[in-house]
Formats: sequence, C-alpha cells, structure tokens
Amino acid sequence: MGRPQLGFPRLRVSATSIAIGPDHTPPQVAPAGRILAWWYGVCGSWEHSDIFGSMAVSVEMQHTGDSGLQAEVRAIIEHVLADKPGIWRVSILGSQANDRWEMKIVGPHAFERSYTLEGSAGEHRPEVIRVILSKMLPGRKA
Repeated sequence: MGRPQLGFPRLRVSATSIAIGPDHTPPQVAPAGRILAWWYGVCGSWEHSDIFGSMAVSVEMQHTGDSGLQAEVRAIIEHVLADKPGIWRVSILGSQANDRWEMKIVGPHAFERSYTLEGSAGEHRPEVIRVILSKMLPGRKA
C-alpha cells in the first residue's frame, strides 16, 4: 500500500472490494492538505481556471483620484465584462495635467480599443463609463 497524498483518505483495495479508510495525514499538515482536497473536489481539477471557466477581468486604475470612485468604476467594469468569455484587461490612466483619463481595453481575439474619458463632459462617472464600455464591446445589441 502506498503513502496517501496529503488531505486524502487512504484507499484500501482487496480482491472483492474497495474501501475508504480514515485520513492518515499528519495533524501538522492536515489543514493545508484538506484545503487542497476541497479545491480538487470543487473544481474536479487542480487548475485554477476550471472553477471560473474562461472568464477573467483585470482592471487597473492609476492617477484617477478618489479611491471610492475607483472602487465603483472597477465594479462597473467587472460587471459589464462578467458575461464576456475570455481574458479582459482594462486600464484607466489619469493625467495630473488635465481632467482626461485614457481607458484602454484589451480582450480575446486581438480585441483592443482605447477611449479618452473627459471629466468636464461627465465621463468620469461610473454609469457613463458603463455605457461607453458597453458600446465599445463586440457583440453588443444595437
């Protein structure tokens, strides 16, 4: 009989049956092993992406001021892109010289767009960014 992997119960096989015995993981490593076993049970694989499918959104914001506003904008962008397949990266870079933010969107299949958000036109508001982002994405409804 081999040594069981951490966090997994011992499997006993005989000529007529298969039985699962108690977990023989040493107590000092059991919590980490059990977490790994739980992850494998949830995902069915060790791969991180299996539980989340192929969806991933990364939002980066720099020099845009208010951290509360940044959190709202991030949440809106993540919400708009949540149902889109593939890996999406959105970066918003503010300028210290003026009230313009440069928004760049990169997605699957070489999708790449950029847009300048004008603060004086109200384009720094999360609900306006949602509308602009929705219009820029492929497969939108007219």
